[in-house]
Order: sequence, then structure tokens, then C-alpha cells
Amino acid sequence: MDYDGFDAEYGRVLEAAGSLDQTSLAIEVERLRALVQAVQPVADQEAARLLMSSLDSALSAEEPPLSDAMSAAFRAHREARIVEGSADERIERLRAGIAEIGRIADTAEPSEHGRILNLNESLSMLLESLQITTSRDTNQ
Repeated sequence: MDYDGFDAEYGRVLEAAGSLDQTSLAIEVERLRALVQAVQPVADQEAARLLMSSLDSALSAEEPPLSDAMSAAFRAHREARIVEGSADERIERLRAGIAEIGRIADTAEPSEHGRILNLNESLSMLLESLQITTSRDTNQ
């Protein structure tokens, strides 16, 4: 499985998360976790692991996993990861997503603040990777 295939599966789970009960969501998360090992090339597995880490952090609380704030943060995260468009458009979308997640975290319950902000970690790494690639392409 390539990273884009994994990312598509991840996106489907995020979209369905709000309508799944905790048991079904746990099953879907475990399915995604198993898919991480199938991501090829191996170098892309780290990006898949990072997405899973963000998801695990966001869902790790004992309280109901998907409050309105968490659902909004997941939507912002999903929209920021859209791979369509030019590199500059993708960079702007990632920046906007990071900012939106920050705003959501700032208005969320204190118990969710950190878990929501954890979603920005994977976006920041994708942003940094895209900026490095874009810079490298510009300098060639």
C-alpha cells in the first residue's frame, strides 16, 4: 500500500468517527494501525505512524472521544491534508489548518486542549517536508 492509499483510509475513518460508537471506532483505529506496516516505501511508514500517533493522542481520553471541538479539529485536519493543488496551495492549506486547529483548541474544554493541539504535529511535519521539497525544487 502506498502512503496515499493509507491517507485515504485514514480520512475515511476520520469522516466516520463522529457516527461510530467507541467499539466500532476502536476497531477502525486498529485496522489503520495494521495498515501502517503495509505502507511502502518503508520511508513513508514514518508519516503514517505520525498520523496514527496524532489520532491515538486525540482519542486517548476517558471521556467521550469526539466532542464538537474534537470533531471540528478532525475536519480541519482532514481538509489541511488534501493533496490537490500546487505546492504553494498545499502549503497555505496546511498553514490555515494549523491555525484553525489552534483556534479550536483555544476555545475547547481544558481537558481537550492538548489533544486537539497534538493534531497539529502531523500537519507541521507535512508542512516542513513540503517546504523542504519546494525549496529544493526552486534551487535546482
